[in-house]
Parts: sequence; structure tokens; C-alpha cells
Amino acid sequence: METVAVLGSTGSIGTQTLDIIRHYPDKFRVELLYAKRASDLLLEQVKEFKPSVVITEDKPSTQWLKELPSTTQHFLGLEGFEYSLQKLELNKVVNAIGGIFGIAPSFVVLKKTHSLLLLANKETIIAAGDFLNPFWERIIPLDSEHNALFQLLKNLKTDQEVEKIVLTASGGPFRSLPKEELKKVSPQRALKHPRWKMGKKITVDSATLMNKGFEVIEAHYLFKIPYERIEVLIHPESIIHGMVQTIDGNLFALMSPTDMRFPIHYALFYPLREKTYLKPLDLTEVGKLTFEKPDWEKFECLKIAYEVGKKGFPYTAYLVGADEAAVELFLEGKINFLDIPKLIMEILNSLSQELKADLEAIESLVKQAYLKAQEIGSSYRKRY
Repeated sequence: METVAVLGSTGSIGTQTLDIIRHYPDKFRVELLYAKRASDLLLEQVKEFKPSVVITEDKPSTQWLKELPSTTQHFLGLEGFEYSLQKLELNKVVNAIGGIFGIAPSFVVLKKTHSLLLLANKETIIAAGDFLNPFWERIIPLDSEHNALFQLLKNLKTDQEVEKIVLTASGGPFRSLPKEELKKVSPQRALKHPRWKMGKKITVDSATLMNKGFEVIEAHYLFKIPYERIEVLIHPESIIHGMVQTIDGNLFALMSPTDMRFPIHYALFYPLREKTYLKPLDLTEVGKLTFEKPDWEKFECLKIAYEVGKKGFPYTAYLVGADEAAVELFLEGKINFLDIPKLIMEILNSLSQELKADLEAIESLVKQAYLKAQEIGSSYRKRY
């Protein structure tokens, strides 16, 4: 039986992870749950799985704490998480915390434990990819695209046999919308993703294609592939999650239903494969698969991500912070949809390059870009 921690347990990836664990009570033991708020959902999860530790960022009510199982200890925040890791023996840690708030927990797991990190927080790799060389063998990607490529590349020599890798994108809710109409789209409309059910931040990033740009940078670091050999294709059906073209002209693809539980299932059982309870793909139900090139002019965020990725650190760290703030401002109605790439570029051009840095400094650079974007973006309504 493997011991597991689930960070961000009440979010989309976290709840789906627990759904899989629920089906294999003889395979996994949940030792730690981590969430921002002491919500009713978190309390339900604790009562069901009875972990040794539950962590929250916000202080719970006295009543909430009284309802915890007697075998479960509660701790607060990152300090409580670090303390807990010293007491627990964890085989795998799932980091499903979204956005910049998931970066610090990733660092703690990598530096303080020997656990495998099942990583859904792409910001960790984008901001800190240049400093993660000692840890790559302990990181298993949970994103459907990178999980697919991880599986496809296992039996290939990346530097000798691979011509290019292909990341697929659904295209988001605005794939067919003219660019001039994007300025008027509401946050509510941007949150209606045509294929995936996700958190608000990643859903908006998918609408701008910044999420796909992030995945390009992530793939570069994870698989040591030059940006010139990473291609993005719009694939509205979202059945093919990743492709690898070898130098002899063959194209390998991994296909599965549009369901994050498939890559999570693979990662939880890694390095083994386990028979699943999930319904497998039926191509006769899919009917057809279509592909098209992305519109680089309409979705400027994708182009920005490629450019920033090639520049490397610290611009990748600034990109993470600037995008976090830009999406927040859009969701709050303070900037419009097309302001998102405009604000990100303004921040990237305004911050100086740091020549020396380490993991500890990365968070401050991300926060610096985030605060700068919040400050500048708040005045956009008056300026434009």
C-alpha cells in the first residue's frame, strides 16, 4: 500500500484524485490533505479518508476542528506542511494547487522529502525550470498533455530519435470568434470551456491559450526539447493529448477520453499499469478527429509564451506572476479579455533581469511581477 498526500484536495484535480483512490482502498492510504479553506467539502474528505494530517491556509472555526476524527491532526499553512512532512513517510505527493500558490509547496516536497511529486501545478516548472535539474526523476506530470508525452517518450531517445513533439489544444471557447469581438467577452463566457471542467484561473488561461503557452515551456523543461521542435495544434475533440514524431516519419499519439482521471490514474500507479474502472475510449463514438493551426495573431498569449520561454529565467518567473494578476483583474471586471496579453507584455518589459537566483528567490520574482501587474492593471480602464 502506498501513502499519498493530496494538495489542493477540494479542487478539480484533487477531487478526481481522491475519486480514483476511493476505488483502490487496498492500494493507497491518504496520509495528508491540504486545502486553502476549512470548507465543508474538506471536512467530508477528512472524515472519509481519515488522514493523519489536514492542512489549511485559513484558520478553521472551533466547531470545524471539533468535527475532525480523533486520529487527524490539523496544522496551518506552509510551516505546518513542512512540519508534517518530517513526521510522515509519503510515497507520492499530488500537487493540485492552482496558480502561483502551488509553487512553494512543490519546492518543499522536492527539497525536504524523497517522495515522487505528481505535479499538476505547471507554474512550478515554468518559474523554476532552470533550477530543477536535481529533481526531474521525481516529477511525474499530471497535465493530460505532458502525461501523454511522458508515456510516449519513455521508450524513445529524445536527442536521437525524436523529430518533434506536438501539444494539442481544444482551442477554448473563442476559437471561432473574430478577434475584434474578444474585447467584449465577459468573464462568465470565458469560464465556459467546451471540453474540460477546471478551476477559474486555468479555464481563462485556456481561453487565451496562455495555458497552452505554459505547457510549451513546461514541455521544454520536462523533456529537454528545443522550442523549435515543440508544435501546438488545435484539436477541438481533445481526444489526442500528445504526439511524438520520430525522425523516420512515424507519428505516435496517445488517445483517451476527455477525463483527467486517466492521467491521474497512470501517475498514481506509476511505474506500473493497473486495470482501470474508467470507461475506455470508443473511437466509433468519437466519429472524427480534426486539427488546425492556432491563430497566432488572435491569441497573442501563445506567442508571448514561446518568446518568454526562449529568453528563459527570470522572464519565465515574471510571466507566471504577471499572468496570475492579469487573469484576476479580468475576472474582477477591471480589464477586458484583450488587455490580458497587453498587460503581461507591459510587465515583462518593465522588470529588470536578475542574473543570479535560486529556488528561494523565484517566489519573490513571481510576486514582484504579480504586484506590479495588479498596480498597473488597476488603471487600465482609465488609460484605454
